Amino acid sequence: MILIINTTPADHLEIILANKRDDFKIKKVLGRFNQAEKLLPAISQLLQKNKIKAEKLRALGVVIGPGGFTSVRIGVAVANGLAYGLNLSVVGVKADEFADNNELVAKIFDRARGLKPAKLVMPFYDREPNITMPKKK
Repeated sequence: MILIINTTPADHLEIILANKRDDFKIKKVLGRFNQAEKLLPAISQLLQKNKIKAEKLRALGVVIGPGGFTSVRIGVAVANGLAYGLNLSVVGVKADEFADNNELVAKIFDRARGLKPAKLVMPFYDREPNITMPKKK
């Protein structure tokens, strides 16, 4: 079982629980600028609904960008933290490497094969962060 986090869409986040390449469930959580508050509860709900304990996961996947600076950072940090805490491997995929969730799940499964636990992934930003308001002149 692989858990995949995608916080790159502007208006929602997606969490995928994949048993096989063609057997996965998606939880889509609507919201903008509040991924930090919604991501961990959504992961917990998806695991509980499917009666999966975190210890049953064999890897984590995350979309590393591009996307909003904060949302990408949150998704990658949560994936890395869970991977470290559960002693799992974590796989990163750029948003432009897949067209839909079927391709995303397939890429994660391909890349997770043979990885050692607790490998960290880094976020991918397509531009400099814009996290403050410009100063008024």
